[in-house]
Amino acid sequence: MIETFGRHVKGKIVKMPAIVLTSSVPEKVYEIHILTTGVPSAEDAVRLLAEKLYEEHKAQVVWAEVDNEMIKIQVIGSPFFWTALIPFIPAILGVLGISVALVAVYAVIAAIPNWAWALLAIGVALIFVGPVVGKMFVPK
Repeated sequence: MIETFGRHVKGKIVKMPAIVLTSSVPEKVYEIHILTTGVPSAEDAVRLLAEKLYEEHKAQVVWAEVDNEMIKIQVIGSPFFWTALIPFIPAILGVLGISVALVAVYAVIAAIPNWAWALLAIGVALIFVGPVVGKMFVPK
């Protein structure tokens, strides 16, 4: 399923060689394609990318398209250095992946009913208290 955010800026896409990627030109639109292995929440990924890219590099995200294997974003240069921006993108997505994993762990723990937690507490108590109580009933 493809989700789109913002308004796509039409134009001709020109692949830029790595040598040309020194700094961006103000008011120019750049499209970045990011290969992924799955995006748990497209809206959260785009929101986090947009916030952090603007906060760190003053690069404004104007359009984003997310599917399971690729994130495409268009940013307006303000100017920023590509050598700082490119390594920054996986770090942002990594933070999103870690937080999504923590939310998933919380959802699994929250789904366990209260009686199961009570049985776990009784079991742990019996492990520590049981031998002491058992020794009290065994004749010497």
